[in-house]
Amino acid sequence: MTAADSQAENKVVEPGGLRFGPLTMMPGVSAKNLFGLFFASFFGIATMSFINASQPYVMTEMLLIPLDEQGTLAGNLTVVQEIVLLSLLGPIGALSDKIGRKPLYVTAFVLLGLAYFLYPLAGTILSLFLFRMIFAAGAANNVVMLPAVANDYPQEGCRAKMLATCFIFNGLGIVIVLAIFRGLPVRFADMGFDPIWVGRYWLWVMAALCLFVAVVIALTLKPGAPKQLKKREPLLATFKIGIRAARNGRIALAYAAASVSRGDLSVMSTFFTLWLTQEGIRQGLPTAEAAKTALTFYVFVQGASLPWAPIAGYMLDRIDRLYGLAIAMVIAGVGYSSLWLLDNPLGMGMYLCAALIGMGEMTANLAATSLIGKEAPERGRGAVLGMWSFCGALGILTVALVGGYLFDNVSQIGPFMFVAGANILLFFWSVFLILRRFSENASAKSGSA
Repeated sequence: MTAADSQAENKVVEPGGLRFGPLTMMPGVSAKNLFGLFFASFFGIATMSFINASQPYVMTEMLLIPLDEQGTLAGNLTVVQEIVLLSLLGPIGALSDKIGRKPLYVTAFVLLGLAYFLYPLAGTILSLFLFRMIFAAGAANNVVMLPAVANDYPQEGCRAKMLATCFIFNGLGIVIVLAIFRGLPVRFADMGFDPIWVGRYWLWVMAALCLFVAVVIALTLKPGAPKQLKKREPLLATFKIGIRAARNGRIALAYAAASVSRGDLSVMSTFFTLWLTQEGIRQGLPTAEAAKTALTFYVFVQGASLPWAPIAGYMLDRIDRLYGLAIAMVIAGVGYSSLWLLDNPLGMGMYLCAALIGMGEMTANLAATSLIGKEAPERGRGAVLGMWSFCGALGILTVALVGGYLFDNVSQIGPFMFVAGANILLFFWSVFLILRRFSENASAKSGSA
């Protein structure tokens, strides 16, 4: 099949499909099913982000962990979560092909709810790790099911638009849900509850929300397994194909960009609220008020990224992918480096830094995704994309381990300077490939002359 034939096939609209704006669903997908997907998208990332947002309060008030030990613990919890998540991604995807998406999507939110119920009951560090593993199992189901359902429902010609729509709901959910939850500890404290029960009620409200989401999607998502399945390559063979593809310098750069861009997200989710909560405590704020202030800035980061997303997407679609990645790394590097200049992390200057970080975070992720999307070959594309995702997971693990050590032993802004340096290094790598291409083009022209 030629490229033109493929494009023509993508434009064919199967009759009987539900239309929602620019989106056309596959026959059999109802408005109720579509609502279920958007509902799950809205709450999906928000319910997963809350674990790190609430964690400083749990460690400080409920487990009485010294402030100078919390960075390492937060990093190690993220490492354990990521290891469990990586080990479950493949089996969950395969199981969903056999029994359908709905049972596993419902399971995701049930497990998240269970984890949030147990987390504030942890009396030891060991139990905290065990409950985090339950959370990781729920997160793994959530991470796999969102793109799976988002690809199942639309017709071929609007799959990218469907994914973009779901990502918008992801972002809106983070901003709105966390904006509401950030004030709950202060409200519970004002009602006279002691710090331990404040923390328990805070996380139990999130547990109840997760179970409510599970019920809604159980009633709205389309049942059954997908009709068309593709034969899966053996894992080792896929891994080898992905590694060999890195002989292409631009693909190797895309792999590194996955590590750095995912590391950017990890440093914010793991250490940003932890840093600001501890700073608030040092400035004399009650822990509940410090957590509220920290979450205010975290929500602002996510809010700043939303309006910037279409601007960054428009820019990246109109310039060479290498140029786009270089620009993205500069924006992200400047954003994280700006934290070094703050005299008071809880002052007004943080709003500017948070906006820069949100813009840089969004640009870096879009640039990394668009680069691998362009460079991944048609043959072995799945293997290359799989390796790209694997490199992203390595980035999360690296930032969690290194960042945790830097946070406790060097400086609380150490993790952010680490990822700032990684972004700048990737900028220079991009520039190197750009200059090498110029040199190759110049040599080709002189040779032809």
